[in-house]
Amino acid sequence: MHFSERYYALRYKVFSVAIHRLVKVRVLSFPLAVLVGILTLHLAADQSSVEAVSREAEPNSLISRLTHAERPALQGTELAFPSDAAGLSAYYRREKDGSNSLDKDTVDDHIFGPLESGVNTTLAAPAKLVDVGNNFTVASLSLKNIDSLTSSVNLYYDDEGWIVAYLPMDEPASQIWQAKDIDWETPLITDINDNTLLDAINVVIDEALEETAIDHDDAGLGYYHWQHSEADNFLMLAVSNEERGEYPVQLAVPDSLTVNEVSSTMWISQGTNPQAPCAKVTVDDTDVIAETCTKGIYSATTSLTKSDGTSTHSWKLIQTERDGGASGALLMILYSSSG
Repeated sequence: MHFSERYYALRYKVFSVAIHRLVKVRVLSFPLAVLVGILTLHLAADQSSVEAVSREAEPNSLISRLTHAERPALQGTELAFPSDAAGLSAYYRREKDGSNSLDKDTVDDHIFGPLESGVNTTLAAPAKLVDVGNNFTVASLSLKNIDSLTSSVNLYYDDEGWIVAYLPMDEPASQIWQAKDIDWETPLITDINDNTLLDAINVVIDEALEETAIDHDDAGLGYYHWQHSEADNFLMLAVSNEERGEYPVQLAVPDSLTVNEVSSTMWISQGTNPQAPCAKVTVDDTDVIAETCTKGIYSATTSLTKSDGTSTHSWKLIQTERDGGASGALLMILYSSSG
C-alpha cells in the first residue's frame, strides 16, 4: 500500500469562552464556570477563519477547527488497508534514518501482549486481531477514556512505515473524542485537539517503538474520511457540565459550505458517587442521543436540515438529574467548501 505523499498540514484554531463576572476569551484553557449561555459559531466560507462569539453568559466550551487531508492513494497489491470498511482516520508515516519502515513484530508484541503492571499505557486491554499479513497488521484497540471508560479504534500498520488509526465505516466521527484528562467531578475542558486516533498512533510510536510521541500539530499527521472524499475540514465544539440545566449552542452554517457529516458524542461520569447524572443531546430540540442515566460514552449521527429557510440550528447538552458525577458533549461537523 502506498499513500500519496501530499497532504495538508494539520491546522487549527481553538477558542474558549468562560465567564468570571466578565466575558473572557482564552486559547486552550479557561476556568470552570456555571454552564449557561449561548455560543454562536460561524463556519466561514473562508476556511482559514472560524469565529466564536459569546452572546450571553457562561459556556464552558472549546472549539477546534482541524484541516481534513487529501485522499491517500492506494496503489499497492501486497498490503491491504481496508479502505472500503473505514470511516474517519488519522495517518502518519514513520521515517527513520532517511527511510520509511516499521518493525511490525515489535508493534505486534506490544499491542497483543499482556499489559504489564506498573507500565504506563493508553491501552485498556490487549488488542484484538482483525487482519494480518506478512507485511501488515490490522487490530482493534481498546483505549482508556474518562472515568475508567474505554473507546475503540482500529489500527493499521505496515513495514513501509504507514500507521493509520481509523473508525469503522458508519461510526460517528465524533467518537474520536478523548476526555480522559477531564476531571469527572468538576469537568474543565482544556484541549480537544488530542483524540483517540492520535492516541492509537502513539501506541505505536511512543509505546511500542519507544520514540517521541506525535503531537496534534505534527506536520506529518493527516486526517481523512474514507467515505467522504470531498470533505476538507472538520470542526469540533465541546461543552461540559456538573449541574442540571440546558446549555444551548447556536450554529449558523453558510450556504457556501457543504456539510458531509454531523455527529455528537456524550459522556456521563460517575466516579465514586452512588448514581450517575441523567443527560441527553439534542439538535433543533430533537433528541440525537436519548436521555440516559448510566455512566458511559454515547455517540450518534444527525443532520442539520434547514427549517423555514434558515441554516441556524441549536445544539444542546441537557442534564436533568445530578447525584455526583458530570456530563460532557462534543459536536463534530465534517464539511467542504463548494467553491
